[in-house]
Amino acid sequence: MGNKRNNANNISPLIPIQSIIVLGDDGYKPPQKILIEPNIGLASDVRQPVVEILNTSLANEAVLTQKTRGAHWNVSGPGFFELHILFETQYKQLNEIVDKIAERTRMLGGIAIASFEEFLTHARIEEKSIKVPDILHLLADHEAVIRFLREDIRKCDEEYEDEGTVELLVGVMSLHEKMAWMLRSYI
Repeated sequence: MGNKRNNANNISPLIPIQSIIVLGDDGYKPPQKILIEPNIGLASDVRQPVVEILNTSLANEAVLTQKTRGAHWNVSGPGFFELHILFETQYKQLNEIVDKIAERTRMLGGIAIASFEEFLTHARIEEKSIKVPDILHLLADHEAVIRFLREDIRKCDEEYEDEGTVELLVGVMSLHEKMAWMLRSYI
């Protein structure tokens, strides 16, 4: 377990990833901001890098979701019907993944990135200017995300000892492996 975890009775120092509650103004005193830090057995110096890992994963998922949605919108030709359904199924799964990663980020006291600019800045997969993403590009992106997730899982397990994030990322990786397998099988 090491020194990376908080004793359940210890209160660690406040960090900028905390939730802020504003107490109401009663007309006599100005509103007060109170920081509420998660007391979940992970020190703030562990939660911050995990939040960064999660936001990078969130960015990858958001970019891949939009690429898959673009493929769904613009698919044509032989196999149209099957691919249209496959891409729709996958972008819906990716939407669920995005939500789970953002929620985990918040559970750790972080702020989930949410703008297109942040997604493009933080993503490790590329947003290419191809007219319509094809099945081979999507497959390559899923496989890249899987490799990144393996690296992030190792860090969250060995360096940060955050089993909750490890469990989430393992589940996300498994979903990407299945989506990649389906794309590969269609080819």
